[in-house]
Amino acid sequence: MQHVRLPGFGRVLSNASQHGGRAGTAQRNYYRRAGAFGTTRRGLEIATSYSPPDAGQFLARLGHSPCCAAITHDEQLDEAIASRAQILFILRGNGFEIGPIARRVHAAGKLVAAHLDLLAGIRADRSGVAWLAKSGVDAIISSHGQLMPAIRNEGVTAIQRLLLVRRSHLHAAVSAMSRSAPDILEVLPGVILPNVVHLIPTLGVPMLAGGFVRTEAEARAVIAAGAVGVTTSWQPLWDLDLA
Repeated sequence: MQHVRLPGFGRVLSNASQHGGRAGTAQRNYYRRAGAFGTTRRGLEIATSYSPPDAGQFLARLGHSPCCAAITHDEQLDEAIASRAQILFILRGNGFEIGPIARRVHAAGKLVAAHLDLLAGIRADRSGVAWLAKSGVDAIISSHGQLMPAIRNEGVTAIQRLLLVRRSHLHAAVSAMSRSAPDILEVLPGVILPNVVHLIPTLGVPMLAGGFVRTEAEARAVIAAGAVGVTTSWQPLWDLDLA
């Protein structure tokens, strides 16, 4: 079986996990090989004994530290851990290497959320949800509303992404979200939230603002508009105190 190198956190991943029907088979085999203490036959580790905070506790941490570090490159991880940010959002990388990353983040006393749709090597389905939960993440992000119940059933915080591209799509998106009932709604691009928040019906779901937030003024504006937090890859904001 040949292997390919992946950018970001990924080092080596079987190409069987990236193509066609073999992807699901390869992924399920990884899950089945996971031992009681979270080590697979190929050395991939998962944190089966970790108990993540519930959604209320996750939101409480957001309240104390609303500015979250969005990680898109492995070089950012050390800086995010050393920053004031208390929650790290892993948006890129190898999905099979999330376990060690989660342990590093937890060792620093912080929380970690992983984006199911964007991580390489795992599918945005129930098996992918189960893998990330067993890897020790505290929250799972996805734009797939139908996966929110599965995420909650795994005992982790469910974050649904809402991409505001066209106003005509907003009603359908909000209707779908009301059915999926996520714990948190992440609105993208977050920088426009102050201008569109009046278009989003009050559903009782806390909102995060993600994307294109690059200044302190923008971060404070989205918090003032009602967001409980900001996710940003702009590192100067990771040490910003918005609480």
